[in-house]
Amino acid sequence: MIQLDTHSLLWLALQPEKLSQQAVSAINASVNAGEKIAVSVITLWEIAHLARRGRIHLHVAIEEFLETVEASYRVVPLTRAIAIQAAELQEPFPKDPMDRLIAATAIVEGNILVTRDSAIHQAKVCKLVW
Repeated sequence: MIQLDTHSLLWLALQPEKLSQQAVSAINASVNAGEKIAVSVITLWEIAHLARRGRIHLHVAIEEFLETVEASYRVVPLTRAIAIQAAELQEPFPKDPMDRLIAATAIVEGNILVTRDSAIHQAKVCKLVW
């Protein structure tokens, strides 16, 4: 199953031209296979945080945007297994707690994470596509 990193979800929704061809192909293949694309619950928090701080502009209310995400994607909750996996990620994995929780979600769920984040790619802790 495909899981979107926060920026991948935002780009898919707001600026699809920013996605790589490989990312688009993976997303389309997942949708065509009848799978519901996953996002970590942490992604909802990140979007709300970025919008409230004015770092992103959604063109609709934050609540409406997140409601659409919840209806359109499989939102994976934070679990004990994900929390433990995030805490156990070793260097060179980034220290950012949100990146750690998103990658840990992909690891625990066995998802392919769609991310452009080069630090996550360099860490090689989960299946990735970009």
